[in-house]
Amino acid sequence: MPKKSKVNKLARMSDEERARYLQHRADMEEEARRRKRELIARFIKNKLEKEESYSKMNTAKINQEWRFVLRKIKCKQMALDIQSMIASFNFLVERKDRLISSLVRALDDSDEQNRRAFQAHTENLNYFLRKYIVTILFVCKKITML
Repeated sequence: MPKKSKVNKLARMSDEERARYLQHRADMEEEARRRKRELIARFIKNKLEKEESYSKMNTAKINQEWRFVLRKIKCKQMALDIQSMIASFNFLVERKDRLISSLVRALDDSDEQNRRAFQAHTENLNYFLRKYIVTILFVCKKITML
């Protein structure tokens, strides 16, 4: 029934009124379509802004997690490096301890050898000194006997 009333309404209007009415109605429909497009555009723009903000937030979270993972990996690597350095350090300390012990033994041996050489030298000097004294006494006795 509503169509009949519109048809009757249009039939009762003059050509000029009908043209104005149809133009007005077309303008209103165009305005409604424009508003609808603007509403859709605004909705899409707002949705895009929200998505961009979510994207930034998610990117920040992902970066934070990624840095955490990288730090964890780096910590493991550094722990392994430290363990290998400790092992290397302990090996070098043991090697130097063995070298120092060896040098101390060599020094003790050379001190003992030096002490023996000095003892032998002193004994030789005493021997030759006694021989010299005996010889001098013998010569002095011979001289005094003459």
